[in-house]
Amino acid sequence: MDSFAPNNTPFPPLIAAKDGSNFTYTSLHDRVPHILTDVINDFYTAIQNRTDSDEAVIEGKQLTSALSQLKHEMVTDKPLTPLEEDGIGDTAKWNSWLAKYFPQSTWYTAPFLAWEPYLYRRIAMIFRRSQYWNTYDFFVSKKESTFRASMVAVAKLCARVDKLTRECIEDPNTTKLHLAFVEMLQASLWGNQTDLSMFPDLSNERLEEMQAQISSGENNSKIVANDTDKIWGIMSQISKGRIDIVLDNSGFELLQDVLLAHWLVSVGIAQQIVFHPKRIPWYVSDVTNQDFYWLINALQDPQSVGASGLSPSDEAVLKSLGNQWSSLLASKVWVLKDELFWTGPYGYRYLPSEGNDTWMELVDADCVIFKGDLNYRKLIYDLQWPVSTPFIDAIGPIATDPNAPAIVSLRTAKCDTIVGVDPQRAKELFALRKDWMYSGEYGVIQLSPGRWN
Repeated sequence: MDSFAPNNTPFPPLIAAKDGSNFTYTSLHDRVPHILTDVINDFYTAIQNRTDSDEAVIEGKQLTSALSQLKHEMVTDKPLTPLEEDGIGDTAKWNSWLAKYFPQSTWYTAPFLAWEPYLYRRIAMIFRRSQYWNTYDFFVSKKESTFRASMVAVAKLCARVDKLTRECIEDPNTTKLHLAFVEMLQASLWGNQTDLSMFPDLSNERLEEMQAQISSGENNSKIVANDTDKIWGIMSQISKGRIDIVLDNSGFELLQDVLLAHWLVSVGIAQQIVFHPKRIPWYVSDVTNQDFYWLINALQDPQSVGASGLSPSDEAVLKSLGNQWSSLLASKVWVLKDELFWTGPYGYRYLPSEGNDTWMELVDADCVIFKGDLNYRKLIYDLQWPVSTPFIDAIGPIATDPNAPAIVSLRTAKCDTIVGVDPQRAKELFALRKDWMYSGEYGVIQLSPGRWN
């Protein structure tokens, strides 16, 4: 795969089928226009509520027109046009990438992993070039309201993990730590089901049902490739090390990731956790710095975010953990680093070349955990891989670099590309349901051991 390039891949990329038969087409024709319509409608409401400045209202209407124009370009299959300078810091890289690899591409002829990130980068550009709305997070109300509505379930989960962590500290035998790690890792995996870019109309009832399934372990039989024990083999060798987590969704998934980080520090595996959020609003519910601090504040003071239905004991657990996590951030045991590479155009096999500063940061870690579907797709690329392709082969240079950390992917499958699955298991899954690769109901826990090999 030495000849691998974004427009010259070893297997065909996922492109919208002309007959409308694949998930890429469904996403481009239905799912993503729905998301963009929601952005426009929510922003219209924000404009109506803006009473401090007539100029902001006028500009808001102009931005609404720009968003509508973007949607028109998408649904009418216009070319992917260059970005305009917006001060984010990666415009030149995006435009160079477009010109080099996809100069003639339209929305329906570009690969899925080209047009979809480009869409969200275009949305960010529209807002960042404005005077009155340049810090506006067009997804924030949806992210926060979903989490707020599930605070009772959040409190139950926090109490469970708090108890589990205390037991591990009091009696840190290998078997107990191993079992606890399995539970924490799988909870972090299934937290990825609560993805607002995949389920934009996710109801509170469905969210609570998904949370119950996550906490009970009911979904664990749906892990179609599972390297958990191999990962534990590495984690059990780490003492006061550094673990990085490349985050995906805010809200309930972020909570699961933070609880995993809490456990790793509490039991002494990690001395430092480095979280990697997005610098700009991304894919509806991806974590920004603001989202991370909002979650900590929501636990420290549930009433301040409008939480209801909590018992005094629920609030006590939330406040205790929220205060602990605030202290971990203040003491730099937990660190946030929002590198621009995560919202750039390149897949992660290009980290050592196109994202070298970020890669040099990651190789300082003992293990890097990549969360979610988009991070998985950027690790392996959206290709029609043979399902049996080893994960290590698919991620390429970041697996074979002699300085590479252990790389772990926790992903619930929401796109029809996957590797590392036994062919017989895949055959059984296709017989069971044709959409298993993108239904969000199946997951993988995969490992590249890197220098731990």
